[in-house]
Amino acid sequence: MDRIETERLILRQFEFSDKDDLFEIMSDEQTSLDDGGYHASKSQDKQYLALMEILCRQQRFSIILKDNQKMIGMINLQDDDRAVSSYELGFVMNPNYRRKGYTYEAVQAVIDYYFEHNLVQMFSVSCFPYNKASLKLIEKLGFVYEGKEHKGLNHAVYGPIDLLCYYKDKDE
Repeated sequence: MDRIETERLILRQFEFSDKDDLFEIMSDEQTSLDDGGYHASKSQDKQYLALMEILCRQQRFSIILKDNQKMIGMINLQDDDRAVSSYELGFVMNPNYRRKGYTYEAVQAVIDYYFEHNLVQMFSVSCFPYNKASLKLIEKLGFVYEGKEHKGLNHAVYGPIDLLCYYKDKDE
C-alpha cells in the first residue's frame, strides 16, 4: 500500500504503533454505535492485540496529522463483490477531530489516488440511516445513492438495521 499525502495529512498503512490512538477512537460511545456497536475494550488484552495484528495485515490507511504525527482516523478498503473492480470503503474519525474537514480530505485523496492509478473502477459505501454526518460527507464526496439494504447488518446494540448504499464509479 502506497503512502498518500495531502496538505494536512499523511495516509499510510495501519501500523501496530497506531493501536493506542485507534483505541482512543473506538472507545468513544458514539463512534462505537456508528461502527456497528462494538465497543473497544482493553480488558481482554490478548484479543485486543490479536485484533491489532489483523488490522496491520488488512488494507487500512491510518489518517495521520502532519503537524504532530497523531493518528486521528482510519480508512478501510475491502474487496466488494461486483462485476467490476471495486472496493467497499469505510472510515472512522476521532471525535476530537471531526468537523474540521479531515475525513473529507483523507477519503477524497484515497479515491483520487485509486482512480488516477487505475487501481479500481468503483467504490461503494454503506451507512446507517441515523448517521447524518456520514451521510452528508458521502454525498459531498459525490457518491450516488444506490438503495437500501433492508436489515443489512446485525448491529450489536440495535439488532438488525438497514443500510443506505452508495457508489462512486470512475467513469461517471
